[in-house]
Amino acid sequence: MPSPKMVERPAALEEFVASLRRLRERAGDPSFRRMASKSGAVSHATLHLTVTGHRLQPWETVREFVRACDGDEDEWHARWQRTRDALADGAGTCGSADSGDIGEPRTADDPEPAEPAAAVRAAPLPAPRDAVGVPVPAAGTPERPRPWWRSAPVTAGLVAVVVALVAVVVVLVANPGDQPPSEQSVAAASGSLHPGDATRFVGDVTIPDGTEVRPGSQFVKVWELQNTGSVEWRQRHLQRIDLPIGQDDCRTPERIPVTDTAPREHVQITVTVRAPATAPADCKVRWKMVDDSGRELLPGYRPIFFEVRVRS
Repeated sequence: MPSPKMVERPAALEEFVASLRRLRERAGDPSFRRMASKSGAVSHATLHLTVTGHRLQPWETVREFVRACDGDEDEWHARWQRTRDALADGAGTCGSADSGDIGEPRTADDPEPAEPAAAVRAAPLPAPRDAVGVPVPAAGTPERPRPWWRSAPVTAGLVAVVVALVAVVVVLVANPGDQPPSEQSVAAASGSLHPGDATRFVGDVTIPDGTEVRPGSQFVKVWELQNTGSVEWRQRHLQRIDLPIGQDDCRTPERIPVTDTAPREHVQITVTVRAPATAPADCKVRWKMVDDSGRELLPGYRPIFFEVRVRS
């Protein structure tokens, strides 16, 4: 069996990532946790993927990295586009990002990487292993027969049984007693109220985060989401979660409707906002998806939000 190969980045992506590292160094080499805290929109693990992943991250993620390092967004957006075009032209594959963040499921831990990415890439390769993790014997070494319980089909079956047992335990803990588990308790393990329900944040259609607005002015914020699950969205809303509204907060309806959306379709959601009358102020409003009765539908997902700066 041939030895595994180290995954290499395309040259265009490697050059772009190296430039991002230099930007971070010029900013004082802040930790990814500090950068995530300054951004407020992505996790430190996602920012880490921007310079260690083997795929070009979405512009929304790169933008937060650049903002956290006080870089020029217009300049870096142009660089990002050139890199994306170079990858699409054959220098490499742009593909989907290694990990999403805004409006997507959060991980339980989001651990900070324990050592620099360069050290990880420089580590020696482990000995070649076959499909179930048994070291491959050197050439000329007689191969011992593998026990029946170490064969790939049996191993896969054992793994499936363990996963099923874990799922049953989760459901029983969420629903103690003799009653059968409810739909809600089963879905809770996947971070949604209904099994198969999922969403993806596509982007800001209007009023990008950080836009400056005048005191007392009115504007219309529009997001775009995608229904990435198997459940049709019907009679849903975005519910504002930072209530009550204070004097220095942006004023909005407490709930805004979400147009019925079939699986895999995109939807744009609109809210009219009134900026506070005093300046300077920073206004950030967060929203979660709910049904008609106000039940939160995607509790395992981060809130959708907008953020503006009120300046005279």
